[in-house]
Amino acid sequence: MEQNKDISYRQIFRISDYRKLILSNVVNRFGDSIDSIAFTWIVYQITHSAAWSAIVFGVNFLPNVVVQPFAGAIVEKMDKKRVLIITNLLRAIVITAFVALYIFGHIGPVVMVVITLIITTIESFDRPAASAYTANVIRKEHMTVGISLNKMLSSAATLIGTGIGGVILARAGATAAMCIDIATFLVTAILIGLMKSGSKAFLESSNNKAGNSEESIIRLFKDGIAYTAKTPVVRNFCMLCVALNFMLVPINALQAPIANEIFKTGAEILSFAGVFSALGGIAGSALLPLLSRKLSPLSITDLGTAALGIGLLGIPVGGIFAGNKTACYIVMSVCFFELTIAASLIGGVLGIQFMKCVDQEYMARASAVFDATSTVAMPVGSFGISALVTYMSTSNIMIFSAVFSSVVLLVLILTKPVLEKREVETADAA
Repeated sequence: MEQNKDISYRQIFRISDYRKLILSNVVNRFGDSIDSIAFTWIVYQITHSAAWSAIVFGVNFLPNVVVQPFAGAIVEKMDKKRVLIITNLLRAIVITAFVALYIFGHIGPVVMVVITLIITTIESFDRPAASAYTANVIRKEHMTVGISLNKMLSSAATLIGTGIGGVILARAGATAAMCIDIATFLVTAILIGLMKSGSKAFLESSNNKAGNSEESIIRLFKDGIAYTAKTPVVRNFCMLCVALNFMLVPINALQAPIANEIFKTGAEILSFAGVFSALGGIAGSALLPLLSRKLSPLSITDLGTAALGIGLLGIPVGGIFAGNKTACYIVMSVCFFELTIAASLIGGVLGIQFMKCVDQEYMARASAVFDATSTVAMPVGSFGISALVTYMSTSNIMIFSAVFSSVVLLVLILTKPVLEKREVETADAA
């Protein structure tokens, strides 16, 4: 923690590959922020169903739970840089196919589910590769400042993308928004290709034993699970992320219903929410290095969880202003700003500690297992919500989520889970 005090953003940004890494993330987030508004609204516009919105959102995370642990084991043996280039190119191809189907009027709920599954399966290989590659580019002593700067600039890109996303959707349509996303995947692949850093080949001997490749992948998969299970701090990360993701499922899965049912507005309020969400991400990323010098990871997590609960409760309470467009925009913007400050602080702390705690040789596998475990809450919660919306209003679901966050905060205060690496854990995990 003390090592970060003398490290500035300017010093970190002087590293050539780090600049390219940040720029690739910024470009990617810019495209994703535009795409997310378009895709969310297309789903709700075609289905006119909050249940389908929740189902599509939940399906988006299924491959992360089922495929990613195995993908992490496969990626561990591969050139991480090459994997990142290929996955970005594949996503560009799939979105191009989606645009073609949309233009010719062949998009329906089932097609959206299939496209979502394909995209997320590709991302299941991209995410562990990205974690391992990032750990090669950023030194451990630079991790807090480096990741915070990365998140801050990525959030700024999301701010810009979200701010113009609603305008693009309204003026040029969903096709234009999707084409921008395609372009960002291609640019990201090029930027990664220009980077000099590369991961060392892991288990090179296995690459020369084609007949034994299936067995080695299974062994790597089992080793990744075993490593995660016997490392206390990583176990705690997984359990905490499951709980936090459960409470955030409604805000992510029901954005269009929130706009339509709680605030009685159209898609434009989602752009306002997205803009202030991005501002919250920037603010949270900027605050994290400062808070990290004064507070422990657990204290920051407690603070963030409390803020999440307040933000979640503010949305259904803000429904009393339905019909007053200005008041609704203000309430939605404030709530999303607070929610993303909190999520940015918690996610940043866990991400930084994860990078610091996990051994490099286990990074891709541990990252895949961690992501899969923590993400399991998303499809489970989304499918649960798709059933609940038949019996409960969107407003009541948001209230339930806020109550759940209070329970999580109470558990954190009482149990005080370990969220920092300790010397004894290093010996145990070896």
